[in-house]
Amino acid sequence: RITRTDPVVAQRQVGLAQGLERRGAAREALGRGSISTEHAAVIVQADRNLPRQVTAVQRDRVEADLLAKAETLSPTALRRAARRALEAVENDVAAVDAHENELVVSEEDRARAKTRLTMHDNGDGTVTGHFTVPSAQGSLLKKIIETITAPRRGRLGASQAQVGEREARTDFDRARGEALVELIEHLPTDHLHPRSAATLVVTVSEEILRGALKAVGLDTGEILSAGEVRRLACNAHLIPAVLGGKSLPLDLGRGSRLFTEAQRIALGLRHSTCAADGCDRPFAWCELHHLHSWALGGRTDLANAVPLCHFHHQRIHDHRYRHTRAPDGSIRFRLVT
Repeated sequence: RITRTDPVVAQRQVGLAQGLERRGAAREALGRGSISTEHAAVIVQADRNLPRQVTAVQRDRVEADLLAKAETLSPTALRRAARRALEAVENDVAAVDAHENELVVSEEDRARAKTRLTMHDNGDGTVTGHFTVPSAQGSLLKKIIETITAPRRGRLGASQAQVGEREARTDFDRARGEALVELIEHLPTDHLHPRSAATLVVTVSEEILRGALKAVGLDTGEILSAGEVRRLACNAHLIPAVLGGKSLPLDLGRGSRLFTEAQRIALGLRHSTCAADGCDRPFAWCELHHLHSWALGGRTDLANAVPLCHFHHQRIHDHRYRHTRAPDGSIRFRLVT
């Protein structure tokens, strides 16, 4: 009979049914509603993972042990416990450890084989992507994103204009998306070969670098606002090919425009966080900004350097805001009305 069930789901259901034919106790528990389908699937898979030398009687003991654990554990927790299911019949801890390691290695191999990343240009200034990665890397990414999006104590007393809109946003999906953008921009690229693969090249006039409001094009064909170009030009993410009156390249590269690593270390001794008033984004995640624009004659020295987080670096290049430097060195923003 045609059920129109998804092939992957159907295969999983058939596999579970076949496994339950050999595991009567789990089949009965599922029929009574004592365990869920997910619990039953874990028990069936654990039985398949047992070494061949495990006897039928021993398999029954393993099954009984997992059924007892299923009464208090979630399917996810039971899956972790099932990796050491051999403990129910094996007294040699080293043997149990070795078996568990084999299962984990196999799981990691399968996870790597399933790893994928797809990206699609939506044609509206955004790119939509979908990825599948191993659980360890997925958990690491989740922890990083949660750290970036977590509310920070230092901002509770600051005004909305100083803090920025991040804490006021209720759309958590958007907040996580912006956290991913911030993460991408801060990924180290020194080890990539060639390094130019991690940069964008933009052809831009001196007027735009000096503050003119005009969108410009990248070597990839994308378009960026003038403010975004100026922000990225402060970092290693964008190489400005500056054009003069005759549209000839005046400078391709960063030269003395970028602060050195030694300068960054020295500045880190003065600032532990973003210099924006009320922001406690750590210095390690900050971008160095020329307070007196380099394009307008500003010097690349410590007196002219200020660390700004991703959000506030965008703001300082936003023509809708004005900023001042307080006596304590912090940067304060004011919305132009």
